Amino acid sequence: MDKYQLTSYERMKGLLNGTYLDRVPFMSLATMYAGHLAGLSSENFFLSPQASFDAQVLCAQLHVCDGSPSFDLPGWTGWDFGGELSFSGNGKIEIPKFKKKAVESIYDAETLDMPDLSKCAGFQKRLEFQRISRENGLSASIPAGSPLEVVGHIMDTSTLMRWFYKKPELVHRLLRLATNYILSIADCYIIEFGAQNCSAFSCYPLESNTVVSPRIFKDFSFPYIFEIHEKLKQKGVESFGIHLCGDHKLNLEYFKEISLPEKSIISVSEKMDIEHAAKIFGNNYIIGGNIPTNLLICGTQREVFNASKNIVQKMKYHAGGFILMPSCDLPVQTPPLNLYAMLKAAIDFGSYV
Repeated sequence: MDKYQLTSYERMKGLLNGTYLDRVPFMSLATMYAGHLAGLSSENFFLSPQASFDAQVLCAQLHVCDGSPSFDLPGWTGWDFGGELSFSGNGKIEIPKFKKKAVESIYDAETLDMPDLSKCAGFQKRLEFQRISRENGLSASIPAGSPLEVVGHIMDTSTLMRWFYKKPELVHRLLRLATNYILSIADCYIIEFGAQNCSAFSCYPLESNTVVSPRIFKDFSFPYIFEIHEKLKQKGVESFGIHLCGDHKLNLEYFKEISLPEKSIISVSEKMDIEHAAKIFGNNYIIGGNIPTNLLICGTQREVFNASKNIVQKMKYHAGGFILMPSCDLPVQTPPLNLYAMLKAAIDFGSYV
């Protein structure tokens, strides 16, 4: 094999180990997009882990992408706590919608309890997906957060925003349940797969500074985030990734306190200055990002190529490593040529040879 043309596995291994790389890795974050290409319906994609996994593998091969398939069922945690999800019946992949959430009153919040994981449909679908991943030599991905996002799936988010001020004790009660739920899932994975075969990934959309203030983040969210990561490290998990969804400029110093292991992947959205984020976290971390999803949907191939080129040229020599990727999950309606434009920029300008 030409030494300048690594496989995706070899490229990601080189990135994580700090060894030889041929070029900047390129991740597409194509989950629902992959299901759309495969012609799957919402129910087929979201409720059939094998179909979802297979579609993502073929999509990655088609678009020459790095990274691994990931479980995608928006709202699954709220479903586990007793919410009711509905899936589009129009034959197209659309995000599931809640017909009912588990907490609709103060009484609901006061009496809600931990779900039985053996009876949780969302968890069981995710576990099935992770078993498929392990059968294919990939790590099992622990959902490490965020507890606040779990609470946002348990109850209406506008009510949650009011309760930060009017019912803070109830918010903390729900966050405690969400944290215990996340740690219980982690225990199940570690027991079945072994900590050495697990990675942990977390995403923080509701913690964005455009949604909650830094004070709310500090008081309500960060203590639980910190606890989860500390306990996972104590249990032997060594591979971590976090995605800062939205604008987290005022939260960066808190996230730095988590002290993730070296070579953890930290990806940021287009709302963040990627160079500033890399400077805050330092040279021991892999930084990922951050082509705007709106550009991927609406921009021309040249616009996407130029934006990708600019980010690659700024970030390719970041000491910890860099991954070119969209700012969030790849939208279903992304033109395939725009995805190719990202790959071409990674090849043309991301070479380390």
